[in-house]
Amino acid sequence: MTHASRGGLAAALLASGFASGLAGAPLAAQGIRISGTTWLQSIDLRPVRQDSVLASQTVASGSERRTSDGQLVQCPGTLAYCYYATSGARQTTNPLLQDLSIAAWGLGEGVSAHAHLRARASVGGESALWPRLGDHFDALDAYLQVDRRFGQARLGRLWASNGLGAYNYDGGALLLRRGPHSIEAYGGRALVQGLNEPYTSAEIGAVDDLPPEDNGYLIGVRVRARPSDLSAISAVYQRVIAADRSTLYSERVSLDGMTRLLGTSLDANVTYDMAGGLLNEARLRAARRLPRGFDGAVEGRRHRPFFELWTIWGAFAPVGFDEGRAEVSWRAPREHLQLTAHGGYRKYAEAGSGLAYLPLKADGWRAGVDATWMASDRVSASASYATDIGFGASRTDLSAGARWTPNERVSLGAIVSGFQSIYEFRVGTGRVIGGAINGGVRLTPDLRVAVDGGIYRHHLTNDAPGTDWSQRRASVRLEWSVGSDPGMLGGRGR
Repeated sequence: MTHASRGGLAAALLASGFASGLAGAPLAAQGIRISGTTWLQSIDLRPVRQDSVLASQTVASGSERRTSDGQLVQCPGTLAYCYYATSGARQTTNPLLQDLSIAAWGLGEGVSAHAHLRARASVGGESALWPRLGDHFDALDAYLQVDRRFGQARLGRLWASNGLGAYNYDGGALLLRRGPHSIEAYGGRALVQGLNEPYTSAEIGAVDDLPPEDNGYLIGVRVRARPSDLSAISAVYQRVIAADRSTLYSERVSLDGMTRLLGTSLDANVTYDMAGGLLNEARLRAARRLPRGFDGAVEGRRHRPFFELWTIWGAFAPVGFDEGRAEVSWRAPREHLQLTAHGGYRKYAEAGSGLAYLPLKADGWRAGVDATWMASDRVSASASYATDIGFGASRTDLSAGARWTPNERVSLGAIVSGFQSIYEFRVGTGRVIGGAINGGVRLTPDLRVAVDGGIYRHHLTNDAPGTDWSQRRASVRLEWSVGSDPGMLGGRGR
């Protein structure tokens, strides 16, 4: 178990310890509710393997050659062998995932405990085919919370979700409010965004040659205000420093705002990297309801990639883009049918590379349509198409599905899908076509069973890189809960 998991587990045990005392407590307002998802999957695919062939058995010369059967291979220098990636023998992985959400309340005046735990295990097959299956336990959050009229305090494993994104950390947060305005200060040991592990975890070292040498500590302040009933503003300052305070990992600020003016909704966001001196994001979106069932929206966006200072990737000066988007939707008078069309055009910043007589593509565009049809209260259907022509690559997606819900307990659906990718700076094309069915049955008010299964076929043409990722998937999922429901009168269970 990792250090991050142990820290989260300690907070989880603290929360569950408070909750376990509820049975003998006299207050009627006390209660505990545990919700869980037990998910067993089976995935059958052909993983990548590296292979080689004697250089003397290839055709032509140079670093890129072909074998007698047409396989494209890489031949470095004067080595006797050439190398290539291919599909290995078909293998199966069977991951078992368990999510638990725990809420306990009535531990004192305004005191509650919360936890979201996740366990992973393999019940057969090749466990390496499923990401992080060797990490058997994660505490996604686990904290105690105290609510008062003037504010709120939390302690444990927490999330900071704001205009800078979602950041997980072990520490505390204190929020003070006055009317519709509030200020929140938070901080603690930082966890890597999207990984739920500390900065010195082995997971980073496995994919980065220069991982951080010290853990990080996160501190932040968020101010929120409502100048009027139709407007809101939020400002965030956040910093991550090394544990020995000698190194700065990141320092950023963001400003978000929304308002409604003359029937038009305006939504804006600005994110600035103070450590790197770069405007990462500037976005303005305007949306308005139009006559005859139409709605429209336009958006302008300026984007520059953000990398924390510990990683070398920022030194490669990644290229950003400016983009304009538009969307229009229409709904039938009874809202049985809804259609949406969207599109956008982006212009990339100067890359400073390429050949003078063959410059790199400096723009891209995207477009798509979506449709939803409610044939009746029991039958619905949807379809979508999208294409994205980008910088050196492109992708097209198409899907269509239907769902039948004869009653509140039973549902059955099916979907067919396909997508095509033209890979980065290659003429090769990869296509995936597949279909899946899914269904669910609610056995009791607190227990539901859901199943799904699908087959996907991957086709590579024109020397597309990669291997055959054709696969078959199936899963069964139990969604259950025990304990009282705080939304019910008196906190009673159903």
